[in-house]
Amino acid sequence: MARITQVYPLKIPQKRQLQQQVNNLYELGKHSSQLLLERLWSEEWLNTLDTSEFLNKNRKRKVYKVIGEKQVENSSSNGEPLYLPSRFRRCIAEQVGRILRSQTTRRKCYYDVLRLVQQTGIEGNLDTLVRIIAQTLVLLEGKYYRRALIRQVLRTFRRYHYKLKLDLVILTRIPYTKMVKPVIWSFVLPFAPDDGQIIQQDWQNDAISIRLKVPKINQPLTRRDWIWQKFTLKIPAKIQQRIYTATSKLHQPTLRYIILKSGLTLPFLEYAWSFVSKPLIPLNEKRVMATDLGVINLTTSVICEAGSQLSRPMFWSANKSLLHKIEQHYYHITRIQKKFDRYPKFWIGQSKRVEERARLYRKLNRYHELLLHLTSNHLLATALHWQCRTIVLEDLRSYDPPKHKRKLSRKLSNWLRGSLYDLLAYKAKRLGIRIKRVLAHWTSSYCPRCGQKGNKIRDPCSKNGFKEGRFFSCPHCRYSADRDYIGSVNIYRMYQEQRKKRYRIKFAKPLSYMGIGIPCNRPPWASVQVLLNG
Repeated sequence: MARITQVYPLKIPQKRQLQQQVNNLYELGKHSSQLLLERLWSEEWLNTLDTSEFLNKNRKRKVYKVIGEKQVENSSSNGEPLYLPSRFRRCIAEQVGRILRSQTTRRKCYYDVLRLVQQTGIEGNLDTLVRIIAQTLVLLEGKYYRRALIRQVLRTFRRYHYKLKLDLVILTRIPYTKMVKPVIWSFVLPFAPDDGQIIQQDWQNDAISIRLKVPKINQPLTRRDWIWQKFTLKIPAKIQQRIYTATSKLHQPTLRYIILKSGLTLPFLEYAWSFVSKPLIPLNEKRVMATDLGVINLTTSVICEAGSQLSRPMFWSANKSLLHKIEQHYYHITRIQKKFDRYPKFWIGQSKRVEERARLYRKLNRYHELLLHLTSNHLLATALHWQCRTIVLEDLRSYDPPKHKRKLSRKLSNWLRGSLYDLLAYKAKRLGIRIKRVLAHWTSSYCPRCGQKGNKIRDPCSKNGFKEGRFFSCPHCRYSADRDYIGSVNIYRMYQEQRKKRYRIKFAKPLSYMGIGIPCNRPPWASVQVLLNG
């Protein structure tokens, strides 16, 4: 049983005076965090707050205790020191510590790329260099980095090399903190370190009565410039059913500004409730659902167990009307962008077109979020249907969409990313299902029955190879199938190899097909959907 945390945002009442004072609190916290981040931006502090080292040495210590609230300082435009309550300083120290701790992956990628650049250099085609470095890190060291992150690091090296005329030997000696400048773009203010001196809460059945300490002016100089504001947040009925359980635990809220559907930016208090999850049905520890992600078929899944395939391939794609709406929105955005390219920089209808483009992008984000929820619910329902303990996906963090194919590249960029994995892992933890990722290289090029390399063909009746074919044919055992199906079976073979610390699909053991037909005893499909939604 694992403890799950769910976050629910509750909107602060739209009262003019309250909104202005909350905005003062937000801006004061953002400016103070930026000043503290610039002061602590050094290799020493990044090493201190590194995720692995921090957890090993400071298991019981909080981040704000390591940084210290006394380091939080701020001053007015005249140079006078501002008055900041001690618990407010703790919240700022906590947020800055989280930001520094989040730089672990970027910093490791910087030094890994820097080590390989000494051998490959930084000249030549950028895409080729990114591909070589990403494949080298994955195949030889088992490290996965997004290619966009590697490309960003290489562009930084090139900018310093070509514009500042710095030699490659000098570049390799520049630390990460000197190469990157810290900037806070989206700020949140956690009240986790507070013990009632900044925010006080009184819980009722369907509402929360809150007293929040906020500054009356933009630059508070004394204690009298801070006052207590009272307001009430109503809890929706659906959230009440989830939070009022025997194992639920309430956490302190976080102040955040969220953009609504209408385009307005309003302050919210995000509340986190944690509860202990229990498996809904008994699961088979050895049964695995291997899933291949695609464009035409969004997911292709097969059920495997003990080196054998149990089920037929299960293809799933979203409703065509939803996909058609997404394509229509992209078409309208392209038309608006052409007007920007055609007319002068400042023209009469520019502001109106900018608002329309922003509205279309917000709609696209909602459609993509709906698509991700539908896909994750489908995968989890299928896994429960077959009582699978593990779902295996291909690791696409180092995947780069193809160039010169705008429509395909856009689909891959919006779909084949970590959003589905993060959402699926969040939901699967509640159901007691494990989510694993495996190396995706050559999973649709090797035969799962004999283990030999095959060819891509245009259709099942074709004999000639085709580079962009949708089907697979093996010249050794004459096995032919859809490439998505081949990829899903090979994902299970790769999962078995990676458990043995091996990363080559061509050495994986071939897979046989049993075809038991239907799964064992399980609840009806409608009941599974109810369990997922509830």
